[in-house]
Amino acid sequence: MRIGPFGIWEILIILVIVLLIFGPRRLPEMAKGLGQSVRAFRKELRDMKSELDFDDKPETPQASASRPQAAAGPAPAAEPEPEPAPEAGKPREGGDAAA
Repeated sequence: MRIGPFGIWEILIILVIVLLIFGPRRLPEMAKGLGQSVRAFRKELRDMKSELDFDDKPETPQASASRPQAAAGPAPAAEPEPEPAPEAGKPREGGDAAA
């Protein structure tokens, strides 16, 4: 039986070497830390996948029309319209005010 590129004997030899290097007291702490790291890694992968799946789904016009306006958030503030330039009462250059 092979697990990736390693067989059973290779894995056992690696475990014995790790046990000799770190000792039996440190192994449970290391296993706990490794387990927490793997859990955090999987959670981040799930979060990233859900974000990507959410971004890939296009919003249909029907879904946006049926959604109430209050759920969409506050309406953006309208920009004030620029005031027209006061050119009506000014005479034109060249002295022709009637034209």
